[in-house]
Amino acid sequence: MGYAHATLSDAVTALAARLSDSGLQWWGAGATAELVAYLQESLRTWNALTSFWRAEFNFDLLTDTWWYDLTAQAGTLRPFTLYDTDLIEQIEYHLLEPLTSSYPLAWAGSNQFAIADILGALQRRRDETLAVTGCHLTQSLVVAAPGRITLPDSVIDIRRVAWLPTTGLGYPNSPLSPSDLQTKKYFDPGWTTLGGAPQTYLRNAEPPLSFDVDRTVAVAGNYELITVDASGALLSTVASLLGIPDDWSWVVKFGALSDLLNRESLAKDALRAEYCAKRYAQGLMLLEGASALLGLRVNNIPLDVDSVKNGDFFNPEWQAAVAGAPQSAYVAGLNLVAFNPKPNSSIAYSVTAYVVENAPVPVNPTDKIQLSREDYDAVLDYAQHLAAFKLGGAEFLATMPLFQRFLKRAAIYNSKLVGMSELYKSMYETSQLEEQRNPRYATSSPLEVPNA
Repeated sequence: MGYAHATLSDAVTALAARLSDSGLQWWGAGATAELVAYLQESLRTWNALTSFWRAEFNFDLLTDTWWYDLTAQAGTLRPFTLYDTDLIEQIEYHLLEPLTSSYPLAWAGSNQFAIADILGALQRRRDETLAVTGCHLTQSLVVAAPGRITLPDSVIDIRRVAWLPTTGLGYPNSPLSPSDLQTKKYFDPGWTTLGGAPQTYLRNAEPPLSFDVDRTVAVAGNYELITVDASGALLSTVASLLGIPDDWSWVVKFGALSDLLNRESLAKDALRAEYCAKRYAQGLMLLEGASALLGLRVNNIPLDVDSVKNGDFFNPEWQAAVAGAPQSAYVAGLNLVAFNPKPNSSIAYSVTAYVVENAPVPVNPTDKIQLSREDYDAVLDYAQHLAAFKLGGAEFLATMPLFQRFLKRAAIYNSKLVGMSELYKSMYETSQLEEQRNPRYATSSPLEVPNA
């Protein structure tokens, strides 16, 4: 049945009363859309911090197909639904600017900003969020041509390379391990003159957007890549999917606001720019450890789930195995999962995926707020804090205790969640198994620790 103690209309009324604006003169100009946006963001942020909404959905496996994107399956509970216009409107609310939500986007506000400024800030921070957190991965194939492989400039990072030679020519599918020139020189000095089956790929001494392999491939085939890719350009002529998990869209928003408020112009607001920068850094750190997949069943039989790196290391021929009934699964980040072995066509295979679903945000006035009574006030606290952002100065700072109470309530809920199970950590870190086994960053670098 779910929770039924409060509707979206009730929440809007309560928030307006907290802001002493029951007539919606200052917040919403007589309409509720602005307060609804703050409430929806509060619910999404609550879910990002607590994994509060958890559910399961089903999808079918395809014959001879290893990889599945959990965000793109029919019936998924983790779809990407937010567009750049959703964040543009939130930013304009925060900056006391009129909305520009019809296409082509035409700026109707003050001379402190322009629509190109907002789109540019959103695109920079969105791509940086993807680069730092690897929160969305892409699986693709490129032809395994001789010599160096050059990739499109949309590729931010390579997370895995496997060689898939043409079947029937005597070579099995196999993952490639990362290596470098120095290692090859010391331990495989003749690698530049050899052909056959590649074993490693090299990137750190190669030009950006490229990689080499240690053998000239003996037969035709493809390289299977798992990459972090930048999303497309944000344009003023058409809406674009944000490409970031919905519940973490606030990270990109605060990053963009920190840019917009930190320019040497009439728009400069050092206090709020610093706040946004801190929220952005906090969001990146939390998103790097976010939960998504909690468990899998195939035809109602639970599967062991491990990282792709462990699959490649301990079962290196898993992609060469004969198709059959999947016995295990390998995860790569928040969205990609592979099944081992790949499904055959003898029977139908249905997967049940336990996931942290997108926050069920209310849209219509009568929609119920799907939140427990003890946490409802905390979400109102944070919505009030967001609404006060446009006040700036001391009035905004006065709402910081509300934000702190929201964080404290989230920490209390997480503590309760941990107490429900002795194996909480292993379940909620399922989507981070690959990052733990195959980290994207060293613990330190010549310049600084990432996200320090």
